[in-house]
Amino acid sequence: MRIEKGEERSEIDIPLSEVIGEGGKLNILPDVKKYFSIDYKPRNDKLTLVAGGYIGLIPINDDLAVEITPRFPISNLTRIVSIAEDKFNTLDFFARKYKEVDTATPVVFEFMAECLANELKELESEGVLKEYLRRNEDSHKIKGRIDINGSIKHLWSHGHFNKAHISFFDFTPDNPFNQLIKYAINYCIIELHAIQSEKAKLRKELIEFYSYFDGVSLYHDRRFEKDVYDSLESDKISDLRKYYANVCEICRLIINNAGISFDESGHDVDMSTFTLDMAAAFEKYLLNSLRLNRSTFPADTAILDGNKEGKKKFYRQPSLAKGDAKPDLIIKIDDQFKIIADAKYKPGSKDNDRYQVISHALSYGSNIAVLILPRTPSSPATPLINLGTVGEGYRVDVYEYYYDLAETNLEEEEQRFASSLASLAHPH
Repeated sequence: MRIEKGEERSEIDIPLSEVIGEGGKLNILPDVKKYFSIDYKPRNDKLTLVAGGYIGLIPINDDLAVEITPRFPISNLTRIVSIAEDKFNTLDFFARKYKEVDTATPVVFEFMAECLANELKELESEGVLKEYLRRNEDSHKIKGRIDINGSIKHLWSHGHFNKAHISFFDFTPDNPFNQLIKYAINYCIIELHAIQSEKAKLRKELIEFYSYFDGVSLYHDRRFEKDVYDSLESDKISDLRKYYANVCEICRLIINNAGISFDESGHDVDMSTFTLDMAAAFEKYLLNSLRLNRSTFPADTAILDGNKEGKKKFYRQPSLAKGDAKPDLIIKIDDQFKIIADAKYKPGSKDNDRYQVISHALSYGSNIAVLILPRTPSSPATPLINLGTVGEGYRVDVYEYYYDLAETNLEEEEQRFASSLASLAHPH
């Protein structure tokens, strides 16, 4: 498969020959329109995909995928998503390679659990691995070979003449590979509950897969590990069951609390590719980063999500007009709405963006409206810019804040952002 590189909110030109199938039909997966707007350039005979706010590796068809990277260095991505309490969405029909890292955050763990569920779907369709394993037991039913010396020593010398010590091969799913998988599924079910994951469907799927391994022992002492890892290193898995190797690698990462890096490419393990809606993640990240720096604000400050607990009717009630005011961020001190802010994940604001945040400020009775945008090379040098004041009798001061997602120390940028808004809300 060929992978075309692209950047969010940019154009990617694709030769028509790569997206036209038999009979002249467009060979594009149905979900592509969710991530791109599509345009045709007849002059150079190319199809232009205009990337929106999504990032990740997105398949176009069976032979072509586009890897969309953010405009900021991707090294901050895991922190942004973790603080946003957002999630990387898996595409279960397409995989990529990741680099292994020492530890996994809850966000990364949740992603890997979803990848494991995707891999188990293939295992379910292909079949559970069964092996001939040597068993030794004392039994009155004779099968396999009788161990004469063992029978004399442990049974017959003690008067147990109705039994013999036998050795036989049993074709069973109760082998170290399946023991590892069952342990990992059990681990995921417990951990998803512990981190209060909202992915109820994922937990339900894993519980169903757990029942698929009813004939497999659950060893909490993890005695299966050495046999599995030795087999993987020496490539002793049957050619008919090669898909087990990657399942076991994912299980190994999960039960050892290791993780994968979204920040850099690697070749350690295959997992589902991911997509991330950066516009939604940016909004949640800003809200939660302010809440993490709540001590920057006065003690009686409330930091509200205007899409949830801070939402109100847009018009003063009673009113015949309908509609809600739902700004992204609300800073309230005592009973006064001090700051109304909207996050816009794009290179620059437009008049409509300013009209929206000003109207929200008027609806809440706030004198301060702020638009928050990601910093770009063309952004002003100062993060906080006063655009001006709107109104005569009732005045609204309008600001833009350029947030530096490329900051090497993102925690410092979060504190800077909180301090800037605190100084607006409560000037000294």
